[in-house]
Amino acid sequence: MTYPMSLDWTQKKVLDFFREHVTRGTLVFRVDDKHEVVLGDGAPPRAGMTVPDWANTLKMALSPDPGFGEAYMHGGFDVVSGEMEDLIRVLRLNFEGGHSSSGFGTFIEKLQALKFQIAQFTTVKAASKRVRHHYDIGNDLYTRFLDPEMQYSCAFWDDGAQTLEEAQHRKMSLTTQRLKINEPGLRIVDIGCGWGGLSRFIHRETGAEVHGITLSTEQYNWAQEKRAELGDNAKAGLDYHLLDYRVFADANAGKYDRVVSVGMFEHVGRHQFKTYFEKVGELLKVGGRAVIHTIIKPRAEFTSPWIDKYIFPGGYIPAVHEVIEAAEHAKLMVEASHFHPGRNYARTLVEWRERFRAVRDELDPTKYDEEFRRMWEFYLAGCINAFDDSEGGGGMRVGQFVFTKPGFEYA
Repeated sequence: MTYPMSLDWTQKKVLDFFREHVTRGTLVFRVDDKHEVVLGDGAPPRAGMTVPDWANTLKMALSPDPGFGEAYMHGGFDVVSGEMEDLIRVLRLNFEGGHSSSGFGTFIEKLQALKFQIAQFTTVKAASKRVRHHYDIGNDLYTRFLDPEMQYSCAFWDDGAQTLEEAQHRKMSLTTQRLKINEPGLRIVDIGCGWGGLSRFIHRETGAEVHGITLSTEQYNWAQEKRAELGDNAKAGLDYHLLDYRVFADANAGKYDRVVSVGMFEHVGRHQFKTYFEKVGELLKVGGRAVIHTIIKPRAEFTSPWIDKYIFPGGYIPAVHEVIEAAEHAKLMVEASHFHPGRNYARTLVEWRERFRAVRDELDPTKYDEEFRRMWEFYLAGCINAFDDSEGGGGMRVGQFVFTKPGFEYA
């Protein structure tokens, strides 16, 4: 292939590397304002990027995850056509596992897997630190792109919702319906309540007593402020606790009729799955009911090293069988499993990104510098790709599992 004269030797070597591997989809490299190099078969997906330097290319080749995301964060390349998720999809189509067959690639993957296994052991102290890493970044960031109820989990769009606010309301409504709060005097605990939006919704819509628990100081303070804004009658029976769910369960065994947990299970770590459901069972009265909302992976595999390092330390997204097995180990009965297509979360993430982009330049640069902003956009784009069920996507979806606590032991 003949390259434009404006390219230096190292840039040509970079393009040679990509030309050797990109055979599916279309990857366009913008050399300058007048020249492009087009690789692949011309078919979708299609994305364009600037030519990274040799150091960043080598980093991406030897360790695509986290190397690719780090190269983007540090300004090693830009996306110039399509979106980042389109670029990720093109690269996944061509590079997924492409270098793991080499001895060095296999060695790197084994090190990553070992590190992941060790990081999954989550003490109460470690859990608090990991939650603060992401959720205590600052409410001034989250208020800029979330809906007014501060719902930071998948919205449900499938019934025709037109706005993020409508779709998040639908999610909270359907979650509440699945809890079956069908008699007065029921007590509910919301594990990982976030900024308290679902707790307030359940309390407002059903009149039930609701306790929300979180490890994030920023979320806790926000929830308490919103509670204080309610009238005396409205806030009676609504409370929040800054506490680990394990500690809370030890002090409140058998006191709750319902447990709800939305978007928190992904943070507990795979080695804590059984403990998590044991604590859910401890909290519930006999005959009680739990609705657990979590992202679901197509298969069990370790967390992206980039996500683990920069976004959700110690997190792990389960496969369906891992949820069911852990719950049954804790003697909970599976009543129902509801699955929502990944397009719901992809659309939610796109909406968050558009809102983030609209205020990107207004964020405090002393807290959210250019590297942070690029990190945040890469995080959202990577997650959009993760919920893409086409080839080159991650195929993730959302599950809501309904469990009950029987009054008998079963094998």
